[in-house]
Amino acid sequence: MCKYCAKHKFAEFEESMGINMNQVSMKKESLMDYKAVIFDLDGTLYYQKPFRIRMAAFLLKHLLCHPSSFKELLIIRTYRKVRENWEQYENEEQNFQDTDLDTRQYLYVAQQYKTSAQKVKDIIHFYMLEAPLKLLLPYRDDKLADIIRQLKSDGRKIIIYSDYPVKDKLQALQIEADMFFTSADAEIGCMKPDPKGLEVIRKATGYDAQDMIMIGDRYEKDGIAAISNDIDYVILDSNQKKREAFEEKLL
Repeated sequence: MCKYCAKHKFAEFEESMGINMNQVSMKKESLMDYKAVIFDLDGTLYYQKPFRIRMAAFLLKHLLCHPSSFKELLIIRTYRKVRENWEQYENEEQNFQDTDLDTRQYLYVAQQYKTSAQKVKDIIHFYMLEAPLKLLLPYRDDKLADIIRQLKSDGRKIIIYSDYPVKDKLQALQIEADMFFTSADAEIGCMKPDPKGLEVIRKATGYDAQDMIMIGDRYEKDGIAAISNDIDYVILDSNQKKREAFEEKLL
């Protein structure tokens, strides 16, 4: 089989749908040809933009009912910025090196607001981990969820790898996986695109890199992490119409 056969398969979309072919690196014909498919979660298993709009409405309503929570929203904003760009901040917190990744980030944000790491943790847990669960399902990528079911029924191993906690969101999305990993896991302890996460996953499965593929929504995170491990990857478009048309070709 031609090394670039999958790119040839998707080439028609570059012109008709405006898909950037640099977002696809598949040496096999379809996802069924891989032994394990690794999925990112946020922005991949659900459509993030409309969900964020829904969450913004929730937060605004919460703020109107609880004006004193404004500082909490500032803490959330800072935490998201720190979490998403941790490589820019991690060298600033040398005093926290003996703690786990989550705790280091909570401590860093706590310092900025002169509060406790536990307070930051509680805020993040409520606003980013607990409250969203009740709102998440309507924004699921149903076509991708169906692809996952087909892959799983055909014996392919389904793995979820995210920078954020996975288990409760998977349950809320009604998606089943064989294994899941987060950047805060003790054996990983770093954020994407650090290659260590996929190294850990590859060793845990026992599969060779060519038998695995990473599916995510951000090249600078998921794509780079895959490239660093010689793992194929697909980066899904945030636009629902483009994504669904593209997903039709994945199996």
